[in-house]
Amino acid sequence: MAPQQWQNSLYDCSPCDSCLLSTFLPCILFGRTSHRLQNPSVEPESVNSDCALFCGIQSFTGCGWIFNMMKRKQIREAYGIEGSGMDDCCTSFWCLCCALVQQENEVKSRQLVPSYEPSGYQAEKDGMRMP
Repeated sequence: MAPQQWQNSLYDCSPCDSCLLSTFLPCILFGRTSHRLQNPSVEPESVNSDCALFCGIQSFTGCGWIFNMMKRKQIREAYGIEGSGMDDCCTSFWCLCCALVQQENEVKSRQLVPSYEPSGYQAEKDGMRMP
């Protein structure tokens, strides 16, 4: 499969709640995105172990961007998005808030596309036929 582009822009600050969370409580948005990525079929939980780990790393060392860089790589690999470790590093270091919103939007939008074949009644393409 050929590498894909990010479907969501790094500078797309919508929805507003994600933008506010990434600015004031980035650990919550990070936790929600991580949970969405790991458990696509359930409603995402925002407060989880990834949230706590991000909060601890960011609060005590200011290096939460490193944890985000690793999560960004995981998202790229899961969806076949082109990029490099250096891209992930620079984006997470310089634009952490924007990166968190982009990652949340990306995971959410890619999980909305159904990956199953519909079953049940299938109408014939040619219409009705006489026996």
